[in-house]
Amino acid sequence: MQNGISIYAGLDYDSAENISLIEKAAALGFKKLFTSAQIPEMANSENFFEDFTDILTTAVTHGFEIILDVNADNFAQYDIEGITLRLDDGFDAQQVAEISRGRKIQLNASTVTEDFLNDLAELGANFDNIAALHNFYPHPCTGLDTYYFDNQNRILHDFGISVGAFVPSKDGKRRLPLREGLPTLEDCRNFSTDLSARFLVALDTDFIIIGDGQPTDEELQAVAAIQSNEIIFRAQLLSNNLTVAEILSRTFTRRPDIAKSVIRAVEGRQYFKELGGQIPPDELEIERSFGDVTIDNENFGRYAGEVQIMQDVLPADGRVNIAAHILDEEIFLTGYLKPRRRFSFKFI
Repeated sequence: MQNGISIYAGLDYDSAENISLIEKAAALGFKKLFTSAQIPEMANSENFFEDFTDILTTAVTHGFEIILDVNADNFAQYDIEGITLRLDDGFDAQQVAEISRGRKIQLNASTVTEDFLNDLAELGANFDNIAALHNFYPHPCTGLDTYYFDNQNRILHDFGISVGAFVPSKDGKRRLPLREGLPTLEDCRNFSTDLSARFLVALDTDFIIIGDGQPTDEELQAVAAIQSNEIIFRAQLLSNNLTVAEILSRTFTRRPDIAKSVIRAVEGRQYFKELGGQIPPDELEIERSFGDVTIDNENFGRYAGEVQIMQDVLPADGRVNIAAHILDEEIFLTGYLKPRRRFSFKFI
């Protein structure tokens, strides 16, 4: 995944802070830089154009794709060669199709409709030059509903369009004027940046941008670490069996056939056979709870090594060991683990 940062000229992030963020992000492998020409507090700043020029120059030097948010009124002013334009309000399908034939653009993923995309196709738009990026929402309680977001992503993916979205900084310097975070999803407003990013991955988001302009180093590192669409669950390891620990350190795929009470991994038994270790039964038989990660022990015969995530409360079974538990605040992510989707555990 080619993830990104946001930089805002003329606000209370001074030029040195902006340049430092670009350099840190480049060193961590970030590839995209979002900025906007539509924020009144920026445009009214006496330092706006000087800061804006410094941002663009530094970003180009470090190889970033620059994404500039524009509307129909200021499009001509910022029609700069080599910049990806995110076309917000005021553009009709004919204009968008024409612009796409000459340069890379991004649509507003939060408001685009299937009819509009069909119009672009009929008008001969160059879909190779088109991506989409959701809005962020500074005002509390106005971020997108998760179901709506997921449906918008599906519509865009059906047209072969990659989709990006914003996560807020929780611990860094949140952006003016409200300092309430800049998430796309309302559910993410007070999540950690790390959990927000992994939630967007679970919702089939193709690239992630930190919305606020001064995230912490830890937040930058968390987003930089997301390099694929694999869903990562933070969990507590409960087993001291080395074979179990090795199996659970690997990547899994959810089976295509959905079980009623558990998420079944494809590879657990295969990994067990490869390792050639032992998984004896636990001394205590304990009821299995929602979010538990279990592994079938040697008493389960040919099922030994099978890995499951509990989606219900199930009785204790002497053939099944409770090996780990997904952190309570992250169990909800299991609801977005679709069939055939890759997943893994990060133990804390």
